[in-house]
Amino acid sequence: MKALTQQELEHFVSSVAPLLDGAQLQEIIANDRGLALGFQSRTRYWLVLDLVPNTPMMLLFEDHCPFKKSPKTKPVGLFLNSKAKNLYFTSMEVLGQWGRIVTIALKNAETECELELRLIPKQVNLIVKSQGKQIAWEKPLDLSPPPAIENPPPPRTLEQIETEWLAEQGSVKKSSLDPVAQWEKQKSKDLEKKRKALSEIQKQIESDKYETWYELGNFLKSEGRLQVPEHLKEFVNSKESLSWNIENSFSKAKQLLAKKEGAKDRLDDLIKEISQLEKATYKERPAGSQLVDLMKKTEARGRKLHLESGAVVYCGKSAADNLALLRQAKAWDFWLHLRDFPGAHAIIHRHRDQLISDKEVQEAAEWVAKESLASKSLMVGQKVAVVIVECRFVRPIKGDKLGRVTYHSERSLSLTLRHA
Repeated sequence: MKALTQQELEHFVSSVAPLLDGAQLQEIIANDRGLALGFQSRTRYWLVLDLVPNTPMMLLFEDHCPFKKSPKTKPVGLFLNSKAKNLYFTSMEVLGQWGRIVTIALKNAETECELELRLIPKQVNLIVKSQGKQIAWEKPLDLSPPPAIENPPPPRTLEQIETEWLAEQGSVKKSSLDPVAQWEKQKSKDLEKKRKALSEIQKQIESDKYETWYELGNFLKSEGRLQVPEHLKEFVNSKESLSWNIENSFSKAKQLLAKKEGAKDRLDDLIKEISQLEKATYKERPAGSQLVDLMKKTEARGRKLHLESGAVVYCGKSAADNLALLRQAKAWDFWLHLRDFPGAHAIIHRHRDQLISDKEVQEAAEWVAKESLASKSLMVGQKVAVVIVECRFVRPIKGDKLGRVTYHSERSLSLTLRHA
């Protein structure tokens, strides 16, 4: 996952600050990744400060906290409990001159506390100041103005950032494995997007701003001066000439009128799209529908197992074959590995919205064990730990000839082998 960009951070702060205004800090949860600050107003909000060095993040959750408290105490957490708990949120600002740095001010009638959050990759830090004392998550480094960035990437929405972050934590496994829930979630997002567009289009149709531009153009043309009535002053550019303002006025009027006419056509189409989407229901993909054969695509050697759901399990004959299969697998395919048994791993190739049950994972795990391990390595009734993770979270170790990988956001299953 990519860290917050400057634009995304500024959008987050402008969206979140009004929600937390006046809220009381009532709970602090600290763990190895960072902190979660529980604010209470009319609603319970959790401000999560993820201080991972390469991908720092700040997120807001309503009613629930995705962070768990660490059994080990953290100095910054203890300091906040002592100095900031029960204070009220007063402001949140981005210090743009230094890049991705946010200050949060908390206070009551007697005391105040400031949090300086540095969300700069490899310079991540949280510095807390109160009553002349200061504590930091890491040793503070000197700041310098951020470099200019040409052609920055388009900003993600807050919803996209939250979804990506939760996926990294493994908190959305259910929806990623449950095609119905995934489809319903996407349907809700699409409906919200279309309804918002419908509202904007209706505003365009109801707007009569084009008439104001026509009025201005006609006034300038007939009167021959830039001194206009009060209600037209905001539309005049006094730095430009009379002829420029006349041309600009009629041009703006024509543009707005054209948009108004186009909006009427789009309105009818959008109403139909919303109606169709509201009536839409999930349709399960038929089992056995077409999947690309990874063996043929990669020219790798190995074996494959067809599961009842239509998914296909691939196990390479060598480390090179397994790496070739992994590199051609889809992001949503699963990488499966028997923990503590080197080489015992495979790819479960599936459709994007296809559910893979624990029963099928067990079948695949037993098959992989049988295909890739010596018969003496395992026996009936033996318990094994199986790691399963989407291929998007698996990375081959560069230059490693043994085919080893790194991975995260996995889930583990403990299985009892039924066949040796």
